[in-house]
Amino acid sequence: MKLLFIVAAIALSSSLFAQSATTLDKVYIGKSHLIHLVGSSGKDTTMPKEKGQVDVSAPKLSTDKQTAGWLIHEDNCCTSYSIPTRLLIFRADKKLRLGDGLMIYDWCFVDGSARVAVSTGTVHGMVDRHLLLYDASSGQQLQEWNGKDDEAPPPWAKDLEA
Repeated sequence: MKLLFIVAAIALSSSLFAQSATTLDKVYIGKSHLIHLVGSSGKDTTMPKEKGQVDVSAPKLSTDKQTAGWLIHEDNCCTSYSIPTRLLIFRADKKLRLGDGLMIYDWCFVDGSARVAVSTGTVHGMVDRHLLLYDASSGQQLQEWNGKDDEAPPPWAKDLEA
């Protein structure tokens, strides 16, 4: 019984150490148009380019400082500029790539870093709002909402810009 308690205590302390080691203080876009993550130790890590990535935007850090996210821009066949088509969520050395293939207008963390809300649509001529809610750990889509600009979006989308 004593050995079991010691093993459990070691596992718990290792888990707590791992969590504190992944605490982030800052996420920002560097001069080379790459995302930088700054940990609580002050270490600045440059994130490598994703396949098809030509730029990044909208870096955000969750309130619990365990998760960061940013938009990945890709070239678009029908415009003279790149558009954000993927949201990359980074937590504890794990990357999730979210999106439905449309342009991402805005995104935000919901409930700390448990969920992520995303506003997507066509590049031009979008009349309705298309909002998605994802689980930030698994990347599973939890909800989808389509509505007019004058309709109230669901509560989980309150921080998204129209």
